Amino acid sequence: MLQQVNSFLDRVLAGVRVVSLWFARAGGVMILLTVALVTIEVASRVFMGRSAVHATELTGYIMAISASWSFAYTLMCKAHIRIDALYLTFPMKVRGMLDLFALLALAMFAILVVDAVFSVVSDSYTGGSTANTPLGTPLWIPQTLWFVGLVWFGFAVCMVSLRAFFGLLGGDTEGVQKLAGSPTLDEQIEEENLEARS
Repeated sequence: MLQQVNSFLDRVLAGVRVVSLWFARAGGVMILLTVALVTIEVASRVFMGRSAVHATELTGYIMAISASWSFAYTLMCKAHIRIDALYLTFPMKVRGMLDLFALLALAMFAILVVDAVFSVVSDSYTGGSTANTPLGTPLWIPQTLWFVGLVWFGFAVCMVSLRAFFGLLGGDTEGVQKLAGSPTLDEQIEEENLEARS
């Protein structure tokens, strides 16, 4: 039974990885768009004496959206910052328990953030809130895009947490380490070598 659950969760996580990668790529494209917007604004101020675009407002939205869209990919790559001075000295089973605890704490945080952001988006939509800027952007539009990234992150961290939980139940501490553990120095070196070869 546990093998079937883990196999199902592994398939789900494979899909989560792919979708998270595309979210991160879309966020990267949006950041490139901010570069273009700022360049156009600076050039228009130099040559025309006024701004041709409202880069400040748009780049603020884009930075928030692209950040939330990259959270799940960062999780899947185990790239969130960790303080692991003691962690790597513990036995594998203890590390697995600590990884699960960290994932559950992150899942709880994500759920609380998603709930709070949903209230913000809902209030902006029902209240007809607009930005206090010349564009007068309806705030629910960028907030919804921001919210989508946070929801996806919450889903991703919950799926990783479930897989780690069932992995520990089945005694697959190595699998949990590969999925959620802090990478050792040897793993980091091996990953960099693989990237250098490709």
